[in-house]
Amino acid sequence: MPMSGSWIQVPAGLTTEGLLDRRCLALLIDEALAALFVTVAAGLAGTGPPEDSGGSASGLFGAFLFLILWIGYGTALESSAWHATLGKRWMRLRVYDAQGGRLTPLQAAGRNLTKCGPFFVFQFVPDGNFMSMIWLGAQVVALHHSPVYQAIHDRIAHTWLAAPERTTQLRLT
Repeated sequence: MPMSGSWIQVPAGLTTEGLLDRRCLALLIDEALAALFVTVAAGLAGTGPPEDSGGSASGLFGAFLFLILWIGYGTALESSAWHATLGKRWMRLRVYDAQGGRLTPLQAAGRNLTKCGPFFVFQFVPDGNFMSMIWLGAQVVALHHSPVYQAIHDRIAHTWLAAPERTTQLRLT
């Protein structure tokens, strides 16, 4: 049954409901892949694994570089024919624009910047971990108060995430 938001019509066969656990697992998969990539790249460069440098310029540069690479990863894959990062693809999730089509690279970049950017900024301010938890909580509240389960970054970018209904339905037979 299609679900309607103010400007989104979810086609039959797709659902936006009950995907919070799959969204979280997809993010964990993507973060594990990113950590593996960074560790391997650092090993190949002979620098060893990255360490917290206590707010030094090199630490800030490294964090900024990682943010750019992370946003680039999300942008490239979410605006591709896959509509998904590797983690989302494994969890059978896809990101769509308001009309149910592929995201433009600019739209995917905006989605990923508004999703990850606040966490990046919060790590450089006092009580940033607490502020990150508040931001994460706000994302979950926004997701549950949206007719098509959009988080804040999806609302800003005019995107939505869905999965095939057949992959999310509980079968008792």
